Amino acid sequence: MRKFKYFGAYLIPLFGLYTFNSTGIYAFFGLFFLYVLVPVLEQILPLSSYNLNKAEKELAKESSFFDLTLYLLVPLHLFVIYSFLITVSSAGISTLDLTAYVLMMGTILGINGINVGHELGHKTNQPFKMFLAHVMLTTSIQNHFVTYHNSGHHRDIGTPEDLSSAKQGDNFYYFALRSQIGGYFKTWKLESKRLTSLGKNKLINPMIIYTLIPLLFLTTIYFFFNFNTMIIYLITGIYGISVLEAQNYFAHYGLRRKKQENGRYERVQPKHSWNSDHLIGRVLLFELTRHSDHHHMGAKPFQLLESKKDSPLLPFGYPMMLMLCYFPFIFKPIMKKHLKIYGIEKKN
Repeated sequence: MRKFKYFGAYLIPLFGLYTFNSTGIYAFFGLFFLYVLVPVLEQILPLSSYNLNKAEKELAKESSFFDLTLYLLVPLHLFVIYSFLITVSSAGISTLDLTAYVLMMGTILGINGINVGHELGHKTNQPFKMFLAHVMLTTSIQNHFVTYHNSGHHRDIGTPEDLSSAKQGDNFYYFALRSQIGGYFKTWKLESKRLTSLGKNKLINPMIIYTLIPLLFLTTIYFFFNFNTMIIYLITGIYGISVLEAQNYFAHYGLRRKKQENGRYERVQPKHSWNSDHLIGRVLLFELTRHSDHHHMGAKPFQLLESKKDSPLLPFGYPMMLMLCYFPFIFKPIMKKHLKIYGIEKKN
């Protein structure tokens, strides 16, 4: 029965549907649950560092249940987006209600859209999963994510070469812009190098498609709804991207890989990613919080990820850490103190 806990991730889109059918203070209930109630509960509930034993791993590996939880989330996600578009395209919406709708939908895009796309996007040898990954990432305006994340971030984490790894002292807003804009253009280079290594024409760079798809998606919203609705969705998508970048920001903040005498960086180790064993965040994010093991083996299914003893633990769960990122004057002192706990000095 333990596996059914992952249906808890469905609470986020379901709260979205509730939000889009509510007004006034009730429209903020989903946001209150995710950004207030969950962080409080995670501070009260005990941490869960339990790892599956060998027999449980074999059963989990062979079970199609875990893939099904991801697959079913895709049509639900699309329905939530449709509901959002219908709602925000209606006349007479108050600024307060619109704010709740945008923040909730942006949260869904950043958590479900990108995170599920991320999980499926690691299965590069499974076309159906890759297709679903791009469906989810299209809604989040992040089609280039799979290439940069798999070929760039996983290879270069904790080094200056990785635009998605924050060094100690980085400002979140500057980091987010650098990661997004720089990551987009670096993905062009990554795809170009890949095509060259395969002896293929660099003019057929997949980034052309990855750039056109989100533009086509936004144009479709304009065609079926109106210009204002398209702009609202674009703003919502940008907020969703900031949620992604907040997770990137704190997941490796201040953790740097040393450069060896041969000019290469030390291999990626558990100490290069911040982990969280808070159970609610683990469920809502399909074990993304077990980040060290994910970087050890990116294609490992989420249900098999383990808590690593050598990985530093975040001071709070993912939802709280996400919120703190938007307030650098609070985030930086907390993380500076926490880095000292693990004996990590600031490195340029």
